[in-house]
Amino acid sequence: MNTMTPRVEEAVQKLKGVFLEVPATQLSLVDASRLSGLERNTCRMILEALEDVRFLRRAPNGLFVRRESPSPSPSSAEL
Repeated sequence: MNTMTPRVEEAVQKLKGVFLEVPATQLSLVDASRLSGLERNTCRMILEALEDVRFLRRAPNGLFVRRESPSPSPSSAEL
């Protein structure tokens, strides 16, 4: 069952969309909050949840960036 409010769900999709459209995107909490229209605490919880599901990671400079997809393992034909 989805317990997110429509506004929060829309913000999650919007934030994910930004990272998907421009893979090199780096956002601070302030920028992500401004972009999503959510208060900072709510936005922080969303960003941290996206970290937990390994969609995002926090760079050493504190910015949120999209986690790179693992590269496919070589097939036996390539070995």
